[in-house]
Amino acid sequence: MLDPVPVGLVLVDAGGRVEFLNRAAGDLLGLERSAVAGRQLGDILPAALLEQLWPQDGSPSSIKVEINGRKVAVQANPLVGKEGAGGTMLVLQDISLYESLREAKEELEAIFDSSYDEIYVVDGEGYTRRVNKIGETYYGVEVEKIIGKHYSEMEKEGYFNPSVSRRVFEERRRVTMVQHTKTGKTLIVTGNPVFDDSGRITRIVVNSRDVSELINLKQRLEDTEQLVDNYRRLVMYLRQEKLENTEIIAASPQMKQVLDLVDRVAQVDSTILITGESGVGKGVIASRIHKLSKRDKGPFITINCGAIPENLLESELFGYEPGAFTGARREGKKGLIEMGDGGTVFLDEVADLPSNLQVKLLQVIQEKKLMRVGGSQQIAVNVRFIAATNRDIQKMVREGLFREDLYYRLNVVPVTIPPLRYRKEDIRPLIEHFVNKFNLKYDMNKHFSPEALDMLVAYHWPGNVREVENLVERLMVTTDGNLIETVHIPDYVINSSGELPDKVYVLGICPLKQAVDEVERQLIMLASQRCKTTYEMASALQVNQSTIVRKIQKYRVQPTGSKQKKSMKNTK
Repeated sequence: MLDPVPVGLVLVDAGGRVEFLNRAAGDLLGLERSAVAGRQLGDILPAALLEQLWPQDGSPSSIKVEINGRKVAVQANPLVGKEGAGGTMLVLQDISLYESLREAKEELEAIFDSSYDEIYVVDGEGYTRRVNKIGETYYGVEVEKIIGKHYSEMEKEGYFNPSVSRRVFEERRRVTMVQHTKTGKTLIVTGNPVFDDSGRITRIVVNSRDVSELINLKQRLEDTEQLVDNYRRLVMYLRQEKLENTEIIAASPQMKQVLDLVDRVAQVDSTILITGESGVGKGVIASRIHKLSKRDKGPFITINCGAIPENLLESELFGYEPGAFTGARREGKKGLIEMGDGGTVFLDEVADLPSNLQVKLLQVIQEKKLMRVGGSQQIAVNVRFIAATNRDIQKMVREGLFREDLYYRLNVVPVTIPPLRYRKEDIRPLIEHFVNKFNLKYDMNKHFSPEALDMLVAYHWPGNVREVENLVERLMVTTDGNLIETVHIPDYVINSSGELPDKVYVLGICPLKQAVDEVERQLIMLASQRCKTTYEMASALQVNQSTIVRKIQKYRVQPTGSKQKKSMKNTK
C-alpha cells in the first residue's frame, strides 16, 4: 500500500530500528530495502541529521537537507500506540524542483521589480494581474491597491488616460500611444496582446516609459534654440549698427578713390569682392555699400566663413529641413543666406570655404535659389552678395584651392583696400578719431604729444586700422597723465621704425643743449616707470644714485614706486 506513495516513508520502531521503507524512500536514500530492514536508523542516516531531527529537548522537527545531491525535506512524525510511544514515521520529500522553481520565481520577481520601465499585466478579462514597483511612482498608490482593478475602472478614476488595454482589446494588435497619469507624468506605452490557441486574448503585457523629463528637456532645448536665434539676430543687428556708425577716415588719395568706387557700385546689385590685409576695414566698406544701396531697409547678414566649424558650416549657411540629422530641430531651421532675403549677405573670409560648399554657393549666386540640408525643394532668395578675403585668392585659383568659376562670379566688381602703411595720410586722422572716441567712452581728456604722433605715423602698422584702434585704447587707459608722450610708446613700435636709429628719435634741428636735455628728461621718465627704486634707475642708466635724484628734481619727474619716494627722502 505504501509503495505507490510518491513521498519517501521510513517506519522506525521505538528502539530506533528500521522496520520498513517504501520504494520512494529507497530511491532518495540510494538503499535497497532488503539491506535496511532491522538496522539501526543511525547506520543509514548521518548522525548530524538525526541530531537535527531529534534535538536535545526530544521534540521531533522538520528539516531540509541534501541527500545524494538532492534537496530533501525530512519530517519526523511520532507514532503513539495504546501503551505510549510506538516509534516514528519519517517522511522524505524531494524538493529539488520546488527549490529551483522558488529561486527562479524570486529571481524573476527581482528582475520584474527592478525594471526601469513599467511592466503592467492585464488578464483576458481586463483585470490587473501584476504591476512592478515603478508603477507606484506613476500612479501614486501602492501596487497592492492596483491589483485586481479593471482597466476601465483605472481609467475612470484617472490613474491613466487613455487606456492602451482598451485599444488592444478593440484592435487585437500591438498598440503604442502617449498616456498621462494621475501624478502628472507623460508615458510612452505599448500594449502587446498574448493569444491562446483559439485566438482569444489571455493576457496584455503593457510596457511604459516615463518621458516627462525628456519632454521637458526637449522643450527647454527648443526654448534655448529660439533664444539663440534671437540673440543671433540681435548680434547681427548690433554688428550692422556698429558698422553703420563707424566713420570711415579717408584723407589719402587712395582711400578717397576706394570710397568713390564704393559709392558708385552701391547703387547696383553687382556682386563685389573686397580684398585687403587683415584689419583694413573690409567689413566697414561692406556695410557702407549696403547702407547706400536700395537694400538698406533689408537685413545685413555677416558670415565669417573661417569662424564656423566646417561640420556646421553647410547647415548654418543653407539651413536644414526637419529631421535632416540627429539633433535637428523639429521645425527645421533657416540658414544665414536665407535670413538675408531682401538684403545683403557679407561673406567674410570667403577663401576659407570648403570646396563642396563653393559649388553650392556658386549655384545660389547663379540661380538665386538654395536647397536646405535634407531638403528636396529649392527656395528662392533675393540676396546681394559681398565677399571679402585677406588671402591671395588669385594664387589660390591657380593652385586649385579655390574654384575659378566661383572666383569670377564673386569678382564682378573688385574693390582693393590698400594697407595703412601705403596711405600715411590716414594715420594721424585715425589716431585723432580714436582718441576722441575713447575720451568720450571712458570720460577722459587725453591727447598725444606731437612727438608721439610723429612716432606713430612712422610705424608701419602691420595690423592696419584695427591695430591703430587697439594701441590707442591701450595707451589711453594705461598712461597716468593726460599727455601721452614718446616714452609711453611700446618698444616694438619704436624698434620697428627705420627712422629711429639707436632708439633716439630726432624730429628736427634744435640747439644741442636742448636736444640733450630732452633726451635726458625722457630717459629719466622712462626709467622711473620701469624701475622700483632710484638705485635700480642708476644701475640701468649707469650713473650714480645721487645723479638720478638731482635729475628727477631738475625735470620734476614724479617717481611712480613707493620705494623710490622713500629712497629720495632718505637721500634728502
